[in-house]
Amino acid sequence: MNSRSYLVFAVCAASLLLSSCSGVGNRCVTNCGGGGNASLSVSISDTPPTNTTVVSFTLPIIAISLTSSSGTQVAVPTSGTANFELTRLQTDSDVVVTNASVAAGTYTAINVTVGAASGTFINNSGAAVGACPAANPFSVCGIPSGVTTTITTPISLTLTGGAHQWLDLDFNYNNAIVTTSGIGIDMQQPNVLTATTTTPIGVPSGDFAFVDDFTGRVTAVSSSSITLSSTVRGNLTATITGTTQIFDPQSPAQCTGGTATLSCIHVGSIVSLQGVLTNTGAIDATSLDVIDASTTPADEVEGTIYPSTCNGTGSIGMILSDSSIVSSGSAFSSAGFGSGVCLTLSPTGSLLIDSGILTGQPGLPVTNAGFNNATDLLAGQTIRAKVTGAASGTNGINATATAMILRFSRLTGTFGTLSGNGFIINGLPTYITAFVAPPVVQTFTNATLFEGAANVSSLSGTVSISALFYNPVGGPTTGPLQAAKVRQH
Repeated sequence: MNSRSYLVFAVCAASLLLSSCSGVGNRCVTNCGGGGNASLSVSISDTPPTNTTVVSFTLPIIAISLTSSSGTQVAVPTSGTANFELTRLQTDSDVVVTNASVAAGTYTAINVTVGAASGTFINNSGAAVGACPAANPFSVCGIPSGVTTTITTPISLTLTGGAHQWLDLDFNYNNAIVTTSGIGIDMQQPNVLTATTTTPIGVPSGDFAFVDDFTGRVTAVSSSSITLSSTVRGNLTATITGTTQIFDPQSPAQCTGGTATLSCIHVGSIVSLQGVLTNTGAIDATSLDVIDASTTPADEVEGTIYPSTCNGTGSIGMILSDSSIVSSGSAFSSAGFGSGVCLTLSPTGSLLIDSGILTGQPGLPVTNAGFNNATDLLAGQTIRAKVTGAASGTNGINATATAMILRFSRLTGTFGTLSGNGFIINGLPTYITAFVAPPVVQTFTNATLFEGAANVSSLSGTVSISALFYNPVGGPTTGPLQAAKVRQH
């Protein structure tokens, strides 16, 4: 399990300014940047792959240091290895370090030590790729793991004593995944990581970066903060402010009276948090999406559907990207990013839609149109499922789904033509076969987040979307892809 934590209310004494009080995913608030030190936050994003269809990629970050202008390496305090699932980060951003105390000065490089990265890809080339065989129509295979490596990336960074500063790491699969002899991972290729201190277009003024769609079980909640726990992604604590929105998109409504308020969220509830990393190194929740208001724990898994009836008719294959597991001894307890899952929908299982920050927007289906029966389960969709009876099998971990919720898929293509608030997207991964023609991506004024572009009219080139993916047959008339976020690369 990845034991990442974002500790919003940690306090570090001045005598510990260079100790491990601020770590991977941890933040330190009081006086941690004093005494000639700065407070540094680091986020991570991803340039999507073009040379292969990657459906999962795990990057363990072990340690970070900066190289000063005099050549000295200065550690950025960490508290252990943190695993990042990079396919989510083609649209999302995640936090590596918040408010780490680092000596003021000028730095010329950042050194990131990573563990053995691993991945899962779909071979649709028609020929074997290394040990991954050709199949009709696809093979799903692991990418041979890399090795522990330190990646040195040039930067131009001046840290000022007492100031809060930030940089973003961008990972590039196209350089890290090598295919000259089969397929593999080589972190010593040029430009595997790049770094920037320029805040992207679209991020609100006064903030460093978005913190996107962290989903987990609530372990603590008050009027001013919330802590979420994911079995795979670790823990996150964020500040609740007077502008934090609460959404309850389920039908029938889970919150009393159908009105979503903070009182609807309790310890044990499953919540998705959308937030921002502010320019003081704080994580502020901009919205909380109540996925399951129940305080009775149930095992849940989330991931991307791939083309497979892994256990025959009525089953679907899924690549794991998140989980919340409470059952002792569950086969999912130790399952990490990229694990294969074979789900069979219970005959009484329900299908629901989690519209998240799009809740209440015009154009969303009034009913579950496009996701209301088993024929609406399609390769490329991201679903979250309540599961029982998990057991290891030849097709990965087998389980019965008592409920499935449609969540946001992360997909990359090229911008086509603009149509009102929507646009055509071309070049989606070829394992997604639901569309007979390039589909429409619908965006929503004052709801869809844009990064790298100011609005839908400013888009061009390569774009990644975080979107609800409906069956185009019988789905919303506005289009089968409804975007909560669009990132222009």
